[in-house]
Amino acid sequence: MIIDNVPEQMSEDDVIELANEFTEYLENSGNLFFQNYQSSGLTYEHLIAMFYVTRAMTGGMRLYNYCYDAAIECAKCNIKRRLTANEKIKVTFLPISAAEWPAEYIYRKLEADDRFEPQVVPVPLIGRTKEERGKTYSQTYDFFMAGGYNVKKIYDFQTEEIIGWEEIGGIPDVVINVTPWYSDIAKNYQIARLPLYVLNVYISYGLTVGNSQDRGYAEKFMYNKDFMNVMWKVYTETKKDYTGFQKYQALKAKNVVNSGYIKMDYFLEKHDYSEERLRSIWSVPEGTDIYSYKKILITPHFSLGDDNILSFSTFNKNMYFYIYLAKKYKDSVSFIFKPHPNLRNSLVLDGYMKSIEEYEAYLDEFRKMPNASVCEEGDYLALFDTSDGIINDSISFVGEYMYVDKPMLFLERPEQRFNELGEALIKAHYKVDGHDYMGIDSFVNDVVINGNDYMKKERKAVFLEELDYYSKNGIKASEYVYKDITDGLFKM
Repeated sequence: MIIDNVPEQMSEDDVIELANEFTEYLENSGNLFFQNYQSSGLTYEHLIAMFYVTRAMTGGMRLYNYCYDAAIECAKCNIKRRLTANEKIKVTFLPISAAEWPAEYIYRKLEADDRFEPQVVPVPLIGRTKEERGKTYSQTYDFFMAGGYNVKKIYDFQTEEIIGWEEIGGIPDVVINVTPWYSDIAKNYQIARLPLYVLNVYISYGLTVGNSQDRGYAEKFMYNKDFMNVMWKVYTETKKDYTGFQKYQALKAKNVVNSGYIKMDYFLEKHDYSEERLRSIWSVPEGTDIYSYKKILITPHFSLGDDNILSFSTFNKNMYFYIYLAKKYKDSVSFIFKPHPNLRNSLVLDGYMKSIEEYEAYLDEFRKMPNASVCEEGDYLALFDTSDGIINDSISFVGEYMYVDKPMLFLERPEQRFNELGEALIKAHYKVDGHDYMGIDSFVNDVVINGNDYMKKERKAVFLEELDYYSKNGIKASEYVYKDITDGLFKM
């Protein structure tokens, strides 16, 4: 048996051994499998192993579906026991970055429901330097503390100590994951370590619009990723995304729900921005009228080199032009530099900067200008809402920025590829090559400052066709997901 694409942290022998343990326990325990859900010792690592083994078998997906159903039933038995004992359902959210936090509305609804006990547990990323890991974790933890969340601190960035589940109240009943890249987070909190009596939910932190050069990214790294095939629920933002799961996923989307984009519920609400609030977001010279300034976001992706699965970033071509641009328009435009959280790391790894200190010095060039600022972590929805335009090569923003119906200049490079949704969305944006400085300047001056937004009609049409979940569902995405989760738990 040849088992393809096993996770880096598991050998082929590990996968076979874990799969054998799962099937032997299932065969030997029969109906007692569900009654002994807490003592089985089985984890999601066993189910992940079954996923890889059955993919290598003729007709193996039928067996995998059986194993998946057994695992989910095991977790449901735990919920039933909780409900019978009149105990609250413990729900844990596992964010890795404040900038990629998509689940506030779901958290608040669970917080207000006395049947639940929600908490947020920020988890540190492995594969980064100690300094970078500590900075990102501190910013993320502080974001949740400031937001009044029930947040647990598990990581001491000075000693590098990471505490486990038992030290923060025990293993939860439901885990809401907001990143599918589970091998990038601290091992104690990876899904593979969770027992099978935990239900797992996935809420995406961004739209899936990019593709790899071989066009195989969607199938291999998203829709049929092991992670997606062990979730109890996967919530998708668009119909095209749901269709992708139907086409590629081993489970054929039986655990997938097309809910709409939860994070974008923000733009379905009315937000009033006082002058004081605007000045707290956007920098303008002291004593000037903030309303006389146009407001533009600069949002570079991190995928700089040529060996990325997705290659989108053009930042190495234009990073210093952005400084020039901010200086040129110091009397008419306020800029916010909002990089992808991984950019600082990629610049050094790919050799475009010598050190993190060099990157910090670059950020300081923005910070010291009276009409520019930097936003590394935290919520960007208010930035979108109060801006007049965006210069972008970050992937998910190709769709997300359309919810504010404002012009985007998308910076191109030859290696960029889109999936079906991305190809539909990119038609609605202005585009120039990443080193076309005259084209970038023209967008700022003609489209944003002078208001010649000639693609507005096209943008509206694409939005209505691809992204307008509210008109299709009749309710907010967060309401849809909250109802689906509670119905799934309390109407068993």
